[in-house]
Amino acid sequence: MSDRMSQKSASSARPTTPDRAALRAEQRRLREAIRAKRSLLKGRAAFEKAEERRRFIASVSRDKANRTYQAALATADRDKQQKQQTVAHQLRALDSDQQNSEAKELRLLREQFIDKALRRAHLSVKELNGLGTGLINDLAARGVRTAADFTGVSRGAAPNGKGGEVMWILMASGHRVHVNGIGEHRAKVLVEWRRSCVRRAEDRAPRRITLADRQRIEEAAKRRRAELETRKATAEAVANEARTEAKGALDAALARLAEADRDAERAAAAKRAQYDVIAKELSRLEEQLEASYATHGAPLFRGRSGNRGVRPTRPTPARTNKSSVQKPPRYAPRPQVPVGLFTPKPVSAAKPEASPVRAGTKRPGLRWLIPVGFYLLSALTGTPVLIGAPPWVSALLGLGHVAVSTYTYGHWLRRRRQWKNEGTTTRMPKSALNVIWAWLIVAAITATSYT
Repeated sequence: MSDRMSQKSASSARPTTPDRAALRAEQRRLREAIRAKRSLLKGRAAFEKAEERRRFIASVSRDKANRTYQAALATADRDKQQKQQTVAHQLRALDSDQQNSEAKELRLLREQFIDKALRRAHLSVKELNGLGTGLINDLAARGVRTAADFTGVSRGAAPNGKGGEVMWILMASGHRVHVNGIGEHRAKVLVEWRRSCVRRAEDRAPRRITLADRQRIEEAAKRRRAELETRKATAEAVANEARTEAKGALDAALARLAEADRDAERAAAAKRAQYDVIAKELSRLEEQLEASYATHGAPLFRGRSGNRGVRPTRPTPARTNKSSVQKPPRYAPRPQVPVGLFTPKPVSAAKPEASPVRAGTKRPGLRWLIPVGFYLLSALTGTPVLIGAPPWVSALLGLGHVAVSTYTYGHWLRRRRQWKNEGTTTRMPKSALNVIWAWLIVAAITATSYT
């Protein structure tokens, strides 16, 4: 009876182990969940890069809006300065224009007075010595009645072309007339009489403009000045309006960009919060899986490379059982601990040392450089000489020499580095040999074609 009780107590004290299939299923579920979380977290780097680019584009857009605003301000100031400079120049010229207007008005007034005086001076026998009533009537018949009707006299050929030169009277209308009986002496009398009439009219002509004329000129100057001041004020108003429009456009653009930036920041914050939640869940799942491996051991699995291995396990303290009957645990920890899914990789690994040169290998010899030197020398000397060939044929042949020598020299350098680093064979590749001989044949055929 006592033996049964002791066996029962020992069996009750033995540690309970979960079902192996259920344990493997749970670990598999944890691993799949971890892979899924890690796959989701891979998009965080691309997301942050896209956010950085978005912020850069937003800053570029703000700078562009500010540059547009500054350009609009500069344009408004330039237009205003041009218009105001033009108005200022016209205002400075207004005083001299007013003086010129007064002088012009006085000149017109004197001309009108002299013209009226000359029209009142009629030809008469008393004032024209040597001209009788008959000649005065003949002059009147030809349109010469007052001193204003003619401007002077000139000598010219007779009207019929016969009789030599005669005296012509120059009319105020621009044409000339000839009156029989008016010779050089009488024409001189007419001219002197008109000059005396002009002198008397100029002496009596006004030397200052009237008060009414002055007031009229001043009123015109005032109207012109007011018009220029209005244009100046208009230029300032247009510039202010342009500045206001530019400021409004800048504020609207910045507000639109700020609203878009706030929306993007809110979306980015929500996305980062999701990534943070995923990271926390990933950490929790990794801890659960590590605890499961530490407690029950890691099952065998086939890695990505196809080799079988085991999950890393943490060392667990040996369990002691008070019962006299002790059985080995069902899932004993494995002594080997290979690199698994959660084993951290070293931050920096030492670079592999260069493999030593194997015995029996030879260093690349200088015979590799024979075709290189041959083709380079041919390109520099223009060999072969093509007599009667077009220039482009010689140019293509020289370029081909340079290309083949460069290709061969590149192979030589690569083989030499391989010999130093890895100690590999230094045999010339077939492609290089084919290129060398093929181009030699092409050059020979070309040379024979133009010999």
